[in-house]
Amino acid sequence: MLTPRQAEILGIIRSEPLVAQQELAGRLGISRSAVAGHIMQLTEMGLIRGRGYLLSEADYVCVVGGANVDIEGRVPGPLTFADSNIGTVKRSPGGVGRNIAENLARLGVSTRLITGLGRDDLGAWLHDQTAGAGVDLAHTIWSESAPTATYLSVIDGSGEMAVAINDMAVMTAVTTAALDARRDALAHAAAVVVDCNLTSESLGHVVSDLAVGPVFVDPVSSAKAERIAPLLASVHTLKPNRAEAALLSGVDISGKRSLRTAASALLDLGVHRVVISLGADGLFFADGETSGTLPQPTYPVVSVTGAGDALMAGLVHAHLAKLPLEEAARFGLTAAAVTARSDRPVAPDLSTETIYELIEKEAS
Repeated sequence: MLTPRQAEILGIIRSEPLVAQQELAGRLGISRSAVAGHIMQLTEMGLIRGRGYLLSEADYVCVVGGANVDIEGRVPGPLTFADSNIGTVKRSPGGVGRNIAENLARLGVSTRLITGLGRDDLGAWLHDQTAGAGVDLAHTIWSESAPTATYLSVIDGSGEMAVAINDMAVMTAVTTAALDARRDALAHAAAVVVDCNLTSESLGHVVSDLAVGPVFVDPVSSAKAERIAPLLASVHTLKPNRAEAALLSGVDISGKRSLRTAASALLDLGVHRVVISLGADGLFFADGETSGTLPQPTYPVVSVTGAGDALMAGLVHAHLAKLPLEEAARFGLTAAAVTARSDRPVAPDLSTETIYELIEKEAS
């Protein structure tokens, strides 16, 4: 099992394989000999090898899910419905799967994204923006008929989303045949992340037939969560919100007791780990042996858009680092807090170093 310091060092090495030990020591505020000791232990674990701290060739994550152009409208105070609101409008790369992939890349994880894009200007822009962030898009599925997906959201002065509309028709291009053509990328991944923007057929094909490593699932919304219901026995980590957890477990969640009951029901259905996002109340985690609630870190909220995607990326990163569930949940929750204090769906300052710094500050 990795210590938090070892996980931090491994995260830096993932993004900078040639980083010098003295540079690592300076960044982390520890001695070079301490760094050397951690690296020797990581080598003995088989997590790094050879000159330049080469990582295992299989040490990549494959994300299968939505990518879209986010158009966000923001008002400085309360939203006035049925009227024009003075505010700002901006465009940015988005999509649950795409955001998770970029967050993983920023955490130093080699990441491949399988998604559908329209053969249009927005698709080219979204592809270039995502590839520029370090995500491997060699397996993109290009549609000649459907436009690139668009997500339109309105954020009020509290940073909460008031309403949103998504046009994800292009995801029908991610067919079982298209996924079969990308079988090797899925089969050799250290972990596979899927979101429920996939059609039920394609989702089932990935989860049941193509993924070999552990599968992490983001239900996306209550409307789409039902697509994963028949496949829960094949899910390693499920990250629903309250409404999605209630729908999938059949338990009305109204308090701590019902939260535990819902998580137990999901575990009984075969899910290995459940992490339920509670919004401003933090999260609840359970795996059959341990469970608990973590409060939301005390940082200002600028926008919650993308925070759940950062949480999922943090959970995947922590799994690769072999962190126990509570530490993994705290790492993911802090990643979400870093994102929520940014005005972008993916925080430009997200890194393992930033996350551990905030965890230490919160604990002090």
